Amino acid sequence: MTAMPSQPVGHPDRRQAAAFCPMRGLGAILLGLLLTLGFLPVDAQPASPADAATERDAGIAPADIPSRADADEKFIQSAQRRAQAHDRVLRIEQALSRQAAAIDRLTEVTEGSDLSALSVQRLESLERHWLLQERTLAQTRAELMRATNTASEDAAELDTRRAAWQATSAQADLSSALRQRSEEMVALTERARSLLAEPLSRLIDLGRRSSALSAQVQAGVAEVARQVAEEDRRLATMDSPPFWQAVRDVDQREPVAAGLWRSLAIETAFARDHDAARARLLPALGAAAAVLLPLMFWLRRRARALVAAEQLSDNALQALSRPWAAWLLLVAAGAIVYGLQGPNLRQQLVMLLAWIPLLALLQRRLLSLVGPWAYLSAIFYFLNVVVSLLVGSPLLYRMLLLGINLLMLLTLAWHLLHALRGTGAGEKGFPVRSWKLVAWLACGVLAVAAIANLLGNVSLSAMLVSATLASSYVALALYAGSKVALALLQVLLAGPTAARLSARYAASLLPAAVNVGRAVVVGAWLLFTLQSFRIYRPVASFVMTVLTHEFKLGELSLSLGSLATFALATWAAFWLSKTIRQVLAEDILPSLSLPRGVGNSVSSLSYYVILFLGLLAALAAAGFQVGQLTLIFGALGVGIGFGLQDVVRNFVAGLILMFERPIQRGDTVEVATMVGVVREIGLRATTITTFDGADVVVPNGMLIADKLVNWTLTGTRRRINVDLSTTFSADPRRTVELLDSIARSVDGVSFSPPPNVIVTGLTAGALDFSVRVWTTERADWVMVRSELAMKIRDGLAEAGIEVPLPQRDLHLRSVAGDAASGLRRAMDSVTSKTEDR
Repeated sequence: MTAMPSQPVGHPDRRQAAAFCPMRGLGAILLGLLLTLGFLPVDAQPASPADAATERDAGIAPADIPSRADADEKFIQSAQRRAQAHDRVLRIEQALSRQAAAIDRLTEVTEGSDLSALSVQRLESLERHWLLQERTLAQTRAELMRATNTASEDAAELDTRRAAWQATSAQADLSSALRQRSEEMVALTERARSLLAEPLSRLIDLGRRSSALSAQVQAGVAEVARQVAEEDRRLATMDSPPFWQAVRDVDQREPVAAGLWRSLAIETAFARDHDAARARLLPALGAAAAVLLPLMFWLRRRARALVAAEQLSDNALQALSRPWAAWLLLVAAGAIVYGLQGPNLRQQLVMLLAWIPLLALLQRRLLSLVGPWAYLSAIFYFLNVVVSLLVGSPLLYRMLLLGINLLMLLTLAWHLLHALRGTGAGEKGFPVRSWKLVAWLACGVLAVAAIANLLGNVSLSAMLVSATLASSYVALALYAGSKVALALLQVLLAGPTAARLSARYAASLLPAAVNVGRAVVVGAWLLFTLQSFRIYRPVASFVMTVLTHEFKLGELSLSLGSLATFALATWAAFWLSKTIRQVLAEDILPSLSLPRGVGNSVSSLSYYVILFLGLLAALAAAGFQVGQLTLIFGALGVGIGFGLQDVVRNFVAGLILMFERPIQRGDTVEVATMVGVVREIGLRATTITTFDGADVVVPNGMLIADKLVNWTLTGTRRRINVDLSTTFSADPRRTVELLDSIARSVDGVSFSPPPNVIVTGLTAGALDFSVRVWTTERADWVMVRSELAMKIRDGLAEAGIEVPLPQRDLHLRSVAGDAASGLRRAMDSVTSKTEDR
């Protein structure tokens, strides 16, 4: 008897107890304390596995029979309810019957067809069909496994409890009432066990049946995968005779309908099972498509109003000018996403139907650049789809494929030659050069395909023709779809309210979103192109082989995949933490009413926390056990104790700065005779830009340990002192009033507190004054001081108040004769002028 693989799933009561396994140690400690202190009776101790074995052999203690009987009776009732729930077993049985019928039909199609005569597209559809059945069967088997495990656990628990009650009823010194209760419990357990036997037997039979179906599915998947691999190998071999020899061999011709009906049968069977597996999703997709149509007309109307108000560019309106075409393109994109793992033929038909809205939405400049290829490629694509269904008639298939190949080659070559003759001065931009390069590459590929067809490698020729058509179409479809999506985004983000929100996040989120969207579009096209040219499978297999190859360095085992994963995850952690810090610092936190410095602390701490978690995730993704990192942290602790004390001190000081916030970015501070503006606060050091333009990196430990002067901690106001002197002849009260009026007239001087002018001293030959003012918030105190000094000088000059000049006594020890006569004449001149006055 074949048993299903099972996993231990216990009775609900015991599963609930197992959920608290991490708390057993704590529960045991508390239980021991209660027993020691006498708060819990010994009889209330939980039974251990040894006690359970003892109960099976010797029975239950008479004092515990009433409580154990009540508990076991509840369990028996719940087990009986689960055994009588036939709906679950019936549902599993019906699902297995449907899947068995589908698998038998698929096996008949696979075994009744010559797989080597099928095209690659049909083989891929057949492989996807088998994989769909494998996924569906795996879901049913998982539900069957859960039901079987539950029933098995119930049966085992019932047998254990029945044995315990049988041993209890066999005790000699048991009272009649307790013996009767024990016999009742034995009867109840036996009745529940017999009730559970039938559904458990059905579940085991279903398990054997599902195992057989699983083996059948795995065999089918392996057979189709082997044929697909064989088709890939045929790309490098001559799989047919040369064309001229095949034409002479008339006996190789087969009926056209044979391969056509075989291909259609494969695709229709797959489409039916694919839609049945997603039956719940189809109504939702239909409703979304119905809602999207009026939404597209409303968006066009809104786009016109926004363009008229000059709030939207004309490019967005052009992408939405044809709402029917935009709607059809979006619906086709949704259908393609829905059928990514679906039939190939339906995907090709959807892509073909999407060509009409695609041409309507492409810009005229692009259409003029591509030329008639934009229209003829749709015809070629349709012909290639039809020809791929005729692979059962090798000669007809080969002739039609060669005809399509030559027509495509002649069309592209004629367009390129015509473009070369008519190229003007304004047609030499990057798009024109890129298109010509791609077109010449396509001509080369098509020439290789024609030669391969003539020489006998039909598989290579068919692959090159189909891949060239499909990749060019998908490139145009992604271009048009991205334009429509961008236009929808612009229309939704336009308007007063949305414009403010978009402007708020324009500096940080929009560039990142554009870059990510561009990378996704390019990556999707590259992936599709690799699959179309049949390069994806061997490349992916080779890359996986290289990445999973392990090499050892001593006891350390590494692989290129783990290193690449670590590098990618580390880069993603740095990028994500930087982006989130930028969004918080520039967009979100400035718009909130937060205390001083909280925004900078939150953004910085978020950066380091996300970076730390990202690095842990990178280590886990690389294969490291995060729990084993305690050894690394222990080694780091030893290193910190010996050589990294200063680093840790600065790190802790950085945390203190972020939580206490004595400084923030933009503060003017003075540290160790250095004055500057705080530019960046990090966990290890703070960067200060001096007024000379030098960036000074100051360890955070110095900011915490030494004296720190913050000139802008509570505000940007500063007090300015201007000291001056006048002669004794000046009236001090008049001078004070004059200086006060001058101080009040200077821009940037605060009136609260008001300016203050005082006499500070009487020196030899002068009266000393001090003008003390406070600047207003955010005023440039250097310029205010300069303006105040200039106005004081001008005001004193206009009032006729003299500022005493410094006096010096000159003692001459000896004077030459000529100098003495000159001095005598000068003194006489001064004396005569004085007398005249």
